[in-house]
Amino acid sequence: MKVAERIVMIALALALIGGGVWLYLAYHFKQTALKEAVADGEFQIPLNDSRVPSDDWRTYYPELIPIVIGTVPVQASVADSIPERIKGLSDTPYLPNGVVKLFAFGAEGEHGIWMKDMNYPLDIIWVAKSGSIVHIEENVSPETYPDSFSSPKPAWFVIEANAGFVASSSLKIGDEVVVPDLQSE
Repeated sequence: MKVAERIVMIALALALIGGGVWLYLAYHFKQTALKEAVADGEFQIPLNDSRVPSDDWRTYYPELIPIVIGTVPVQASVADSIPERIKGLSDTPYLPNGVVKLFAFGAEGEHGIWMKDMNYPLDIIWVAKSGSIVHIEENVSPETYPDSFSSPKPAWFVIEANAGFVASSSLKIGDEVVVPDLQSE
């Protein structure tokens, strides 16, 4: 390789490294400034920002089916595909009263649940294919991530509800869950 080619290669490598360092530092300083503004109480989300949650909760839970947990009728947002089950309730601003997230796995298993990108605590209920509750975790905090929670007994469904739902509904292991549209799967 000629000397001129080596000089060009070294110059390109230095330019790429310098560009990467510049991008990192620019991002880091922007994040630091944002954190300082939040800490000082100077930061506000603009009202026209698309990240501001909509007042209409149906934008997050557009299709609901009726189910009964113990003796409590609720509406369930169903996650029955792999991407829907992975996303779950992540990044949702809240779960309305009377609405739950129903994970339909279509196979028995431990079915681990995590609190990745969650904004509020949940009660998590594992349900056998027969409809019987086999395991319950109450008041699971978003701060538990990256830990996951699973049932020691095989479950077919998992239900996520607002923290306090299990206690207020007096639910216990062995209570029945009726999922009319999915029970035959």
